Amino acid sequence: MPDVDAFAALQLVGLVAFAISGAAVAVRAGMDWLGIIVLSTITSIGGGTIRDLLIGDGVAWVAEPWPVWVALAVSLVVIAVAHWSPRHEPDSLRTVLVADAAGLAVFTVLGTTLALSAGVERDVAVMLGVVTGVGGGVVRDLLAGQRPLVLVGQVYALTAIAGSLLYVGLDAASIEPDVARWSAVAVTFVLRLLAIRYDWTLPRPGAPRAV
Repeated sequence: MPDVDAFAALQLVGLVAFAISGAAVAVRAGMDWLGIIVLSTITSIGGGTIRDLLIGDGVAWVAEPWPVWVALAVSLVVIAVAHWSPRHEPDSLRTVLVADAAGLAVFTVLGTTLALSAGVERDVAVMLGVVTGVGGGVVRDLLAGQRPLVLVGQVYALTAIAGSLLYVGLDAASIEPDVARWSAVAVTFVLRLLAIRYDWTLPRPGAPRAV
């Protein structure tokens, strides 16, 4: 089982990041304050919930609901900023993408870590890590009435796969757990930001070809 303090700190970073992205998307979609809270919370816990159900160990936030309260607190901050200081643009596209990139990186690695701790095979752990990383964002985008980032736009799921594979490799090499986790998070986050910055995309069937 991973070190509790370090693991909780990493989880808190991911929760805040995804809560911001969920709340910001809700503001951009014109939702009311309740919709913002709901979308923020679902984005934060959605991927982990799917992972826990697949592993079959019970949903973590049901036993320890503090992630829900973190998401609630973050969503209230975003609501306050959007209401009292709209010039700060808490719902800007950059805010959404950067916060989402941070959440993706953290939860991909955390999901992989928990999957390995549950005793699943390494290849399955990679898949569960990716599900943890992208799951909340997929639900967020669907509820906001937009196509999920994982299906369109810049390279998304591939960055999660890369980060999860890196963590599994470092774990297999017996690298110190905190070093392995933070290294994998950093690589995933940077790859996602590079994909956004340079518009890295996968080829689409039927798309016009360069002559």
